[in-house]
Amino acid sequence: MKVELKKTGRFSFPMGVLDFAIREDESSLYAACLDGIYGLNLPSRDAHEDKPVPDLLGRHESYVSGIMLQPEEKGLVTTGFDGCLQIRPLTAPAKQEIAPSFQQRVHNFWSWKSAASPNQKLVASVTGQYLPGAEDYTPLASDEPTVKIFDALTGETLKSFNLLPPVQCVAFDAKGEYIAAGNLMGDIAVWKVESGEELARWRTTSFTSWGIIKSHCYISGLFAISFAPDSKSLYVAGMGDMRDPMAGNGKQLWQRFSLHDNLGTKIQESVGDQTGEGLMETLAWHPSSKYFAMGGRLRGGNWNLGIFDIDKGELIGQAKTGMRITTARFSKDGKALFLGGMQGQPGMKEGKFPDFGYVERFEVLET
Repeated sequence: MKVELKKTGRFSFPMGVLDFAIREDESSLYAACLDGIYGLNLPSRDAHEDKPVPDLLGRHESYVSGIMLQPEEKGLVTTGFDGCLQIRPLTAPAKQEIAPSFQQRVHNFWSWKSAASPNQKLVASVTGQYLPGAEDYTPLASDEPTVKIFDALTGETLKSFNLLPPVQCVAFDAKGEYIAAGNLMGDIAVWKVESGEELARWRTTSFTSWGIIKSHCYISGLFAISFAPDSKSLYVAGMGDMRDPMAGNGKQLWQRFSLHDNLGTKIQESVGDQTGEGLMETLAWHPSSKYFAMGGRLRGGNWNLGIFDIDKGELIGQAKTGMRITTARFSKDGKALFLGGMQGQPGMKEGKFPDFGYVERFEVLET
């Protein structure tokens, strides 16, 4: 099987998109951007010429890094680089900022990423600052839990876990029974949501670079993590090892680890001659569970969005978008793929920055 992606829409935002959430009926999209939280009324899939203007719904004191819809889509939960978690209803008139009904600083440092449970009742957020903890520059342990789970309706902290900072990605499994997180050093941990019991912890060294040119520090690590639909394996993504951390020329890389037999054993990874160079930042599963998407930044090669077959791990589709992809999401019916991100950062013109945040919509065609 091959997958072809046909672009059917591009929607602009004033600044870069770090995350987005879409209503189940695809009537509206909500974006977490560098400068705030936006709502956008989506045109139908066949209305290719519509260019709706997003409405500013609220702000954090810094970049908004994560956004999720509450159960029954009653409100939005957002996280940001200010370390805050906010909850705001979606009942206010359009074209008007909505004051949060809940706002609390839940981390002392940034919320790098966040994720919602499948039933949207829980939100997980991860944090942690890279501070050298030894002469070899390994990270200093955090003075606070780096992985937290919250009630999506009330904002109450329900569970807290520790993983060496900075923790850069987090995900729930398809049933909401497990949560996994990954960090700068390639450490992966899996916990049971209900009991808080740690199921496993291991390290992959394939994603973390030690700079010997220009910068002497650790860089990169794990930027995306996702359970397979059957929860029997776990996928992580990022960028392969580099001698020069500033070059950004590590290979586009994903790896798959067993959560069943020989727990934590690597069982698959992206095929070297099918990938180029660049940091991969997002993973998304097609509803059929037959394939997944990986996207990010392109440093060199043919694509920055790849579609991979789950059985063989082969590349079966691709797109070269021209933008940095931060988030990928398939529609519920699997016939559309949405990609969020940014393209460059233009200088000010007449006292205003031109738009450089985007969400693109693609038709998914299987052949």
